[in-house]
Amino acid sequence: MNEKKLTDKKMGRLLFLLCWCVYFSSYIGRLNYSSVMSSMMEEGILTLSQAGSISMVYFFAYGIGQLCNGILGDKSRPQNMIFLGLFSSGMANLLMGCMKTFWVLAALWGINGYMQSMIWPPIIRIFAEKYSAEKKRQYSVDIASSMAVGTLTSYFLSACAMKLFTWQAAFFLAAGIMASIAVIWIIGYRRVDRFLMQKGTGTTVSIEKSVKEEADIGQEKVHTPLLPLVLGSGLMGILLPVMIHGVLKDGITQWVPTYIYDCYDVTSSFSVLVTMVLPLINLTGAYAARYAGRKHPEEEIRTSIWFFGIATAALLCLLLFGKWHVLLAVVLFAIITASMMAVNTLYVNMIPLHFEAQGRVAAVSGLLNATAYLGSAISTFTIGILVEKAGWPVTMAGWVGITAVALAVCVIMRKKTFLMKA
Repeated sequence: MNEKKLTDKKMGRLLFLLCWCVYFSSYIGRLNYSSVMSSMMEEGILTLSQAGSISMVYFFAYGIGQLCNGILGDKSRPQNMIFLGLFSSGMANLLMGCMKTFWVLAALWGINGYMQSMIWPPIIRIFAEKYSAEKKRQYSVDIASSMAVGTLTSYFLSACAMKLFTWQAAFFLAAGIMASIAVIWIIGYRRVDRFLMQKGTGTTVSIEKSVKEEADIGQEKVHTPLLPLVLGSGLMGILLPVMIHGVLKDGITQWVPTYIYDCYDVTSSFSVLVTMVLPLINLTGAYAARYAGRKHPEEEIRTSIWFFGIATAALLCLLLFGKWHVLLAVVLFAIITASMMAVNTLYVNMIPLHFEAQGRVAAVSGLLNATAYLGSAISTFTIGILVEKAGWPVTMAGWVGITAVALAVCVIMRKKTFLMKA
């Protein structure tokens, strides 16, 4: 191996590590609120409905921001967007620790959600533009580990902050970590930029793409208007499954501790422990999606049929047999959420990579992510109402029904691919 290729690989790994750290830290500054919510209610700062409303504001702001910043992410410098989003999110966390008024807290957490939405679309654009076809698919899956590690780290740091200091410390700690990593990001990316300039053709050249790949993309890349692209490519047809997977991936995960605590003779700490373990198990779904993607490249919809099918079967088993034992319910929940992580990887991470030639990687990623988080926001609000009014069996029957609908849509669209040309 010659020295230049070795340098390319090192720089490629550095850029991925920087992206990984950015997305990891974003989770520290988004999940800390749910960790300290009970303490804020105990102090009388928030009521139960107000605490839930703040979560819903975050989801809606993040979802809307994904769409807006996805479009912006195809035209702006991705490194600047990521820095602004992460640093501003850190400042929103800092102010959250200083305020105790509901409307101010809701506004700040909404700002946090919007600023965090500036992070993912530029990252997926960087993967598409800077790496070879094999590497960009690999890294779009590998970055899922940052979500799992970030989730566990957020819960751990928030618990330590509350134990040693106060709930405010959880926000201050997150702010310090995010601001620091934002600075590290911009310094590190400038190093990558200098390497690209020295390589010979400026910042548009990729790190690990072949000369042929660079030339092909350079000739083909245009900025296709988003609406005609969505209507003409068939993306509109998968928006319903994407929304439903958001309901299952985030909505169900949030309600797992409550379900286990309500339905089984276990402690609240055990139910929370299950929530902490699920993100690690969910990683198996991401890597299962990558394995399936290698076997059937460019067939994300056909591949997703398997994962929606598995989730439907697991939900049905949960409805019929879940009350037999808490461990059976935990296993079934793990299967469901891992399957939805696989769908998330296929749809939100991999499908946008096909739209590099149209200059719409970030916009397509933002659209699909926004749709998923719309499902998350709706489910966060409606699941609680449904459980309160109709009980858990009816709620789970509803989960089975909507997952079966998503499965049916994917079966109908199974022959659709997104291998796009300019």
